[in-house]
Amino acid sequence: MHETAPIAGSSTSTPARPRKARRTAATLVAALGLGLVPAVGTATAHAAPAATGTTSTSPVAAKATTTARTSLTVKRSTATTYEGRKGARLSIRLRNADAPVDGRVKIYDGRKLLRTLTAADRNDDGRLTLSYRLPKKLKVGKHTITLKFLPASSTDASTAKRTTKVRVRSEGDLVVRTAKRYVGTPYRYGGTTPRGFDCSGFTSYVYKKAGVAKLPRASSAQRGSGKVVSRKSARPGDLIWTPGHVAIYVGNGKQIDAPRPGKSIKVRSIWQSNPTFLRV
Repeated sequence: MHETAPIAGSSTSTPARPRKARRTAATLVAALGLGLVPAVGTATAHAAPAATGTTSTSPVAAKATTTARTSLTVKRSTATTYEGRKGARLSIRLRNADAPVDGRVKIYDGRKLLRTLTAADRNDDGRLTLSYRLPKKLKVGKHTITLKFLPASSTDASTAKRTTKVRVRSEGDLVVRTAKRYVGTPYRYGGTTPRGFDCSGFTSYVYKKAGVAKLPRASSAQRGSGKVVSRKSARPGDLIWTPGHVAIYVGNGKQIDAPRPGKSIKVRSIWQSNPTFLRV
């Protein structure tokens, strides 16, 4: 048996690979393990191309609806009223630029609800004027009147709020205010008009002018026209009576009266020593 001699320059063992080739093979194996390179015989997934003329976008948020702003203004006919008399009239104006005014107006005296008004704009022009007179029964003192507009739909209009202040005075204050108009009017015996007054002619005229009461003409008869009150309890507008003379109390120890011939109506200190105070 003959052994075959190897061919010169050849070897039966696998020739050694260059270092660069070994590094490339190692990198490829690692990539296969991580799934970065598809294995032989597997299909590569490709995204389907977008249809011609279409664009993929995120949904657009709907535009927020802006609530129309409603303006509310209020004017009063007077800042001062008197107990038992007509209250101040309120002129209420509503305006809504983007929609007809529709809702209610609530009117409060402090926390007390006085009235609820319907606010419906029949002309659909976004403007509306309402009117309301405050009640006669408001107590003497200062009052904060609050008006609130409540829309029928919160998407068509906003709420609105305004306040105004009024003062209710007593009838006695009205008597004093009326009496002071005639300061400087001369005393005239038997006088019952602004051309000239005597004491009882003055008091009877003032009470009638103020709309408080109709007093008898003579001072002696006026003594029985009201309820006697103490000096400490006396209020402005009460009568001050002494035999043969009558005056009107203005408060703080003072009175207004028609004094005597040669004098005129004026406010002065109470000079009577023991007068009777009468509340009519």
